[in-house]
Amino acid sequence: MQKRDKVLIVDDEQAIVELMGLYLKSDYEVINAYNGGEALERVKADKPDLVLLDVMMPDMNGYEVCRILKTSVETQFLPVIMVTALSGKDDRIKGIEVGADEFLGKPVNRLELVTRVKSLLRIKHLQDKMLAERNDAINYFDEAGFIAIVIDTQLKINLVNKKGNQSLGYEEFELIGQDFVNTLIKEDMRSDVRAYLEAAVVGSSLPEYSELVVECKDGSEILVRWYDSLLKDGDGNITGVICSGEDLSIFEE
Repeated sequence: MQKRDKVLIVDDEQAIVELMGLYLKSDYEVINAYNGGEALERVKADKPDLVLLDVMMPDMNGYEVCRILKTSVETQFLPVIMVTALSGKDDRIKGIEVGADEFLGKPVNRLELVTRVKSLLRIKHLQDKMLAERNDAINYFDEAGFIAIVIDTQLKINLVNKKGNQSLGYEEFELIGQDFVNTLIKEDMRSDVRAYLEAAVVGSSLPEYSELVVECKDGSEILVRWYDSLLKDGDGNITGVICSGEDLSIFEE
């Protein structure tokens, strides 16, 4: 049996909670909360897939609950629909500022409620799939037995795997944002390497491999054989280069 999505309904008026629950319970597992504090507890305990959140509540209003959810790493991608009797432009802007994904007016229209919940959950499932695939790729990248460095079209380092940091003597995030050429390439080779990479990110072909002496953080040097590949977005535009390197120094006597 397919697992049903969980929808958390938050409103300090029990009748409204029950009515929205009635509209949704045939398709979703419905969870109820009657104030902001209880809503945050239910999110933590039950891990809903979507939240229907009333704006006007006495202890903690919906804006504050939404802000907390959208600024937490664990819940930043949790869809939130703000449900409100307020119709002013400023109220909607405030909701957008705290990260609300959608808005529903009171009294709630059944068709509108069901349609928006279904639409946002479809988007969430796509995001979940993409994040899972991205995490799998990053885990593979991180555990690879070779040096791997991703640079953008400005030749700034965006990502370094564990092997890369270990081989070059850097802490986990220390190289992020640094210029690849100025930081890692020997001074007498920098102009040639920069010209080669700048040509690559505008479409020039890449060689099968290249061998370069790389400077480590402590000033020591290692010889690395690089296998470079272009990174492209869905439209085929070049977004950077992934530099995969084999440390040849370990084979030297």
